[in-house]
Amino acid sequence: MDSTKKLITYEVAASIGAVNYITSITANGKEIIGDEPQSLGGQDTGFNPYELLASSLGMCTVATLKMYADRKGFNLGRIDVKVELEHNTTDKVATFRKSISFENKDIAQKDLKRLMVIAEACPVNKILSNEILIETTFED
Repeated sequence: MDSTKKLITYEVAASIGAVNYITSITANGKEIIGDEPQSLGGQDTGFNPYELLASSLGMCTVATLKMYADRKGFNLGRIDVKVELEHNTTDKVATFRKSISFENKDIAQKDLKRLMVIAEACPVNKILSNEILIETTFED
């Protein structure tokens, strides 16, 4: 095995019962609820699958920026990231648009450029920018 390769594994479980389409999503003893909008027969009581996907990118981006700012002693104040996911089902292309703002507006231009690089380097951003393979099996 190539010594430069690093394998990171996460496991999430999703379960759905009789109520359309409320889904229990669990990982490491934590639970969130997913659902479909009412227009698709759901109850709209949780994030839909696209919102969950976009929220992963937003959360990872703000956390990565916060970790970097803390290490460098930058006072960014509150960090806000808005993620828009546009899925063109005809062309089979998904576009994520991230808009980032900082509570502290007095950030030097050179620091803003570096923060942009850091925002693009968040792990979920990297995953979504690379080739993605999906392997599906049925269990007995």
